[in-house]
Amino acid sequence: MSKLKNLLSLQMSTYTAPLWLMLLFFSLTAQTTPTPTLEPSPTPRPVDLTCDLLELQQKQAELAVALGSFDSDAESNPGAALDNLFKVGAAYQELALSCGYIPADIATRFIGTDVERILSTLGEVFGDPINGQVLYNGELGCSGCHSADTNVAPPTEGTYTRILDERLHDPLLPDYTPEHYLIESIVLPGNYVVEGYTNVMPNNFSERLTLQDLADLIAYLESQDGASPE
Repeated sequence: MSKLKNLLSLQMSTYTAPLWLMLLFFSLTAQTTPTPTLEPSPTPRPVDLTCDLLELQQKQAELAVALGSFDSDAESNPGAALDNLFKVGAAYQELALSCGYIPADIATRFIGTDVERILSTLGEVFGDPINGQVLYNGELGCSGCHSADTNVAPPTEGTYTRILDERLHDPLLPDYTPEHYLIESIVLPGNYVVEGYTNVMPNNFSERLTLQDLADLIAYLESQDGASPE
């Protein structure tokens, strides 16, 4: 009889041991896994306002009014309330950007068409000419037109040389820097068209390029400082 009891006890321990191990594992995991916490936002850098303070305050007040009925709207029509919140939030961001705020993720944001704003933020990133060349010859397809063989657009070779020796001496480009000229040529290609060419540049690079992409392209084009084939 004692042998039978020992055998049954051994069988029960064989089947119940995994259950105890699982319970022990989950217990230890619950005790050692830290509770997720929100990372604190980095302290915003000091900003010199690039807009009028009174105008900024007025626009902020107008946006606040646009959210005045949010509580009641959220109860009666949550979809419309959230849609309005989303749009007003985007307007708040645009207002901050237009007044000189530089967000931490500026390098990965699309550049838009505000040349002065782009110029003011370009120093936040470091241009990589190798990556710029990859973009230029690959994804963006710039080299297809900017070739001495096509005569569709000014050739890539000697781009920076022509900017310094010719473009910046044009009365139509007063007080331009090379960076200003290149940025405007990319995001607003119709503003200045080199004599002898027509504007065939895509007009959507402002929606396709991040600030980092643009910095890389500029670094690559500024390396084209040899003799111009034109």
